[in-house]
Amino acid sequence: MKKNKVKVEVFVPLDSCVCNFSPLMEKVGHTTSKYKDCVDIQVKSTKSSEAVKYGIKDTCIVVNGKQLSQDFTEKELEKAILDEHKGKEP
Repeated sequence: MKKNKVKVEVFVPLDSCVCNFSPLMEKVGHTTSKYKDCVDIQVKSTKSSEAVKYGIKDTCIVVNGKQLSQDFTEKELEKAILDEHKGKEP
């Protein structure tokens, strides 16, 4: 990950049908595409060690270590990215 990029982790149940989390991925993709130069998006399993660290059991978005609510809006994700990016500027 490049310096000054905001880390966006998308936790999904990779062992289930993609139709179960495709709306989430569309929402994340639509929002983060506006900020492609300042975000590093990583898709991870809800069964990964990172998910265990955060206490995640279902689909979830984590922006620089901060979990968003389960029913986050695109505006909330956008605000989280912008807030974190401002904090990373030199």
